[in-house]
Amino acid sequence: MTGLVRKATLFAVCGLVAAGAAYASVPSPANSSVPPCFALVGENAGTIDPAGNFTITVRDLANLPINGSLVVVDLSGVSGLQICDNNEAGFTVDCGTQTVRGFTGVGGTITMAIKGHAVNSGGNVPPYSAYNSAKVYADGVLLASPTAQAYDHDGSGMGPADLSAWLGDFFGGNDPSRSDYDCTGAPLGPSDLSTWLTVFFASGSTGNCPAGGKGQCSVIP
Repeated sequence: MTGLVRKATLFAVCGLVAAGAAYASVPSPANSSVPPCFALVGENAGTIDPAGNFTITVRDLANLPINGSLVVVDLSGVSGLQICDNNEAGFTVDCGTQTVRGFTGVGGTITMAIKGHAVNSGGNVPPYSAYNSAKVYADGVLLASPTAQAYDHDGSGMGPADLSAWLGDFFGGNDPSRSDYDCTGAPLGPSDLSTWLTVFFASGSTGNCPAGGKGQCSVIP
């Protein structure tokens, strides 16, 4: 009888330990880190613009990093943007759901850049997305809702037309989130323009989604 009790106690303890481990590996929004905003970028000679790099760190309820966590950046709610379907190696673009996904590495972190652009060729052209319209998930848990922007407004690589489009947003008075590069929220201002100019002169986004082969997903409505 005593042996049965000991076995039962051992099984119960093992069960509690296993349950605790599983519970601890659940991503915690409070303990994880997601930037308040990020911008879609272009490419130069096939290399995605590093100006678009942003890092997400996934931690569990015990504040421990989760390696191998599936991170999904959902852009389906960001109206007026268009993402390329040939992003960096190691990341998967799903045009049907307008998402980009990858796995965290050591330390529970993942650094990615998303290739794409806005659809704002005339300047101050709708649709406009609301701030905090993107969503970031880890293993199905919503971590945060950052704002998504785009340096390239017309999809042909950064150039004078994009500056004109940004000025259209600035003077139009709508303050769309696609042009708020300093993440401060409306209104648009000199800091946003300075950020755009810095990225432009670095020449990392001279091109965008390719016209042939893999190209781009549909415009997010």
